[in-house]
Amino acid sequence: MVFFPLTASWGAGGQWESQGEFYFLAKNARDSFSATGAGDNKFLSKYLSYDGIDFLVKGTDDWRDYGRLNLGNNNMFQVPIRSGMKIDEIDFLASGNYGNSYEHDALLHLYGENYYYSVLTVTFAYQDGGYKILSAPVFWDWFHLPSVGWSKDGVKSKAVGINPVRPNCTMYHLSFLNPRPRQAIKDILVSDSWVGDLPFSDVFALTIKSSDMMPAISRKN
Repeated sequence: MVFFPLTASWGAGGQWESQGEFYFLAKNARDSFSATGAGDNKFLSKYLSYDGIDFLVKGTDDWRDYGRLNLGNNNMFQVPIRSGMKIDEIDFLASGNYGNSYEHDALLHLYGENYYYSVLTVTFAYQDGGYKILSAPVFWDWFHLPSVGWSKDGVKSKAVGINPVRPNCTMYHLSFLNPRPRQAIKDILVSDSWVGDLPFSDVFALTIKSSDMMPAISRKN
């Protein structure tokens, strides 16, 4: 395993909305969704739903874009959960970004310049000192090739349409099951596997499932 120097983007004080055992990371402040410049928010409703999971996708009216987790400049994003919680799973809506392309690879550029890739990684750090690292692929696909989905070790990636902000980017529902759901969590960290000045993934919504209570306001339609 290779460790890179990383600067934590803590996102402390981020507000959650909730419904039952599901918590949606709110977009009422830039504490969490701090990366800007992705484009106008063109999602038609405040929430989207895939595979029984709701996602809060729209920010406040004065935001000029839909907001993204800040995964650029060697940032890791620390999900603002209550320490000691027991988490069942974490879900994302994400798509590829323009920061990574085969055109920059001496060999893979032979497959074309309009194919981008990334690997989104979630690290579950437990209070007993253990940790689990899970990853899922994220693609940007000019050709809109049919996707049959991807799954491994409790991680699933499913194409759910085209990102309305980046019309040539496929949108994915990414699901990460906690390998140790009964163990108290210290931190959940999110990162791209290739990090640099620009994030290679656009993560524009985050939902967690937990039977533990966490400060949150009720879902607002």
